[in-house]
Formats: sequence, structure tokens, C-alpha cells
Amino acid sequence: MSDRLAGAPWFAHGRPVVITGGRGFLGSHLALRLAHAHPEGQVVSIDNGTRDCFAALGVEAPPNLRFVEADVRDPGAWLRDIGRPSVVAHFAALAGVSTYYERPRSVLEVNGMGTARLLDLLVNDSEDLRPDLFLNVSTSEVYGPEAAGADESRPTPVGPVSDPRWTYAASKVFGEHWTFATARSTGLPVVSVRPFNVYGPGQVGEGAVRIFCDRAVRGETISVTGDGAQSRAWIYVDDFVDALLALARTPSSWGVTYNVGDPDTLVSTRELAERIVSLAESEAGITYVPHPGQDVMERWPRTDRLRGATDWVPRVGLDEGLSRTIEFWRSQNGSR
Repeated sequence: MSDRLAGAPWFAHGRPVVITGGRGFLGSHLALRLAHAHPEGQVVSIDNGTRDCFAALGVEAPPNLRFVEADVRDPGAWLRDIGRPSVVAHFAALAGVSTYYERPRSVLEVNGMGTARLLDLLVNDSEDLRPDLFLNVSTSEVYGPEAAGADESRPTPVGPVSDPRWTYAASKVFGEHWTFATARSTGLPVVSVRPFNVYGPGQVGEGAVRIFCDRAVRGETISVTGDGAQSRAWIYVDDFVDALLALARTPSSWGVTYNVGDPDTLVSTRELAERIVSLAESEAGITYVPHPGQDVMERWPRTDRLRGATDWVPRVGLDEGLSRTIEFWRSQNGSR
């Protein structure tokens, strides 16, 4: 077993790990890491197929990685068949700014009610499905429009109700509250994370790095919203997964929420686009377009809590991570 899994509850007593949203970008990377590191353990990926990042990665699934097509809103339809999990890593959510505007009700139902229904079944004493750890994946969007230097003690105000963009943040705030309310009332071990702009190979759908890299290797114009002055801190997907593994193997860290990001990678969107074009040695141009709704001008985290609780540090710098992602999209375009 990998040293990074040592001491963690993954696969305790031969029980499976359940990853909801296991075909999503983050869930796929965690599923592969766990399946390869522990070939005797069973990883069960739950996903309804809204996005298939696993297929985008173009890798063969290890024999101990099982895919179940199912809906997080109806956990009773699949969880009993799997049996009591050792860990539930809960990624399942509807994401993407366009989704917030087009399907705000679904965003609230899947992300909020889906989380509540899953947790309620897990702690139903008559079902014997209680895991050793519930790992909830939230979002940096919970900090609302003001997310510069955010630490976990900052209020999570969410933006105005008049803008559907904030349905995602509202659903994730609700999910965090339900997670910790469940922990307080039942004793379920939980930990929650707020990712800050994770990127890397396999990401599909929306996301600035994913879109910029794809267009750069095609030599197509990159559209930057606003004047490009808005800034973000980016974290490579392998570093994000490392943070989850570090938290899971450190029981003293459970019971609270952690930012997961790398403030040292803070760049403006304009600089990000220019850097990707340069690293890709692309002739792609850059144009500026209006933002469809309210934007967040700065989003970067403080990670003192995470670093103080675990041995985690990010290992992949921005240029290295962008180069890896560019090469992934170059291979994707070469196969078309």
C-alpha cells in the first residue's frame, strides 16, 4: 500500500470505498489513485454520466474499480447493494456557471438534497451502512463575491438571490451544514474541503485552464471575460488528491472544513491565457468578451489550517501543471 494511504480508513475490514461523482474530474483522479494503490480493495464509482472525465483520461480502468450508473438523489436505489462502505468521498454535484443559469433548480436539488438524502441513509441505524469517514467536497464559491485570502473562519454569505449563479454556492453551503449537523447529532466522522480552482488532464466541461489549453493547442482564439484582471489561485489535480489522502490518514484533522488550494499560483486571467499560449508555443490570439453575470474579482485561499493539520504541501508548480495539461489536450486533439 502507498505510504500516502497508510493509517487511513480506506478499505477498512475489506469494505469498499464509494466515490459519488466518480466519473467527474476530481472523482476520477481519486478513484484511479486509490484503485492503483490498493489493488485488493474495491473502489465503487457512482455517477449518472452527466460528464465523463474518466473516458476523457483515456486510461483503462483497473479491475478493482467498479462503475455504477446511479443518481445521488436516490441513494436507496444503489447503496444497499454495495454494502457498508469504509469511506464515502462525496463529489457528486452539478457544476459550471452556465448550468447555474440554465438549471438552477436542479443544481439545488442535486447538490443540496442529494447530499442530505445520502447522509440520512448512511446514518440510518437500521441499515448498517455507516462509513468510517464521510469526505464532503464543497467549493470555494461558498465565500461569495469576496474570496481574496479567504480562510475557513470567514463568513459564507453567498451572492444575491436575484442572480442564479449563486445557486451552486448556496447548495454547497447547505451541504456543508448538513454534513456537520449530521456529524454532531450522530457521531459520524466527517471532513469537508473547499477546492480552489483545480485543473489538470481529464477535465471536461467549463473551466478556464481546460478551455484555454484546448484552444491554444488548436490555435484558436481564447476568449477572456471582462478585462482579464480578475485573479485566481490554481491547484493541480494531483496536489488536490494528495490533500484528500493527507486528511483521510489524519483522524485528528477530521470534524472541520479545509481550503485546498495553492496561493503561490495566483495570476490574473489575462496572464493565465498569455502563459498558456506561450507554454503551448501557440499562435492563438486572445480576445475579451463581457461576463454573462456577476464575476469574482479575486479568489485565492489561505491554507494554514490544512498545512497545520497534515503534512500536505503542493508539489506541482503552475508552469509544470499547465505544461502537463497542454500536453494532455495536444494528445486529445491529435486523436481527433
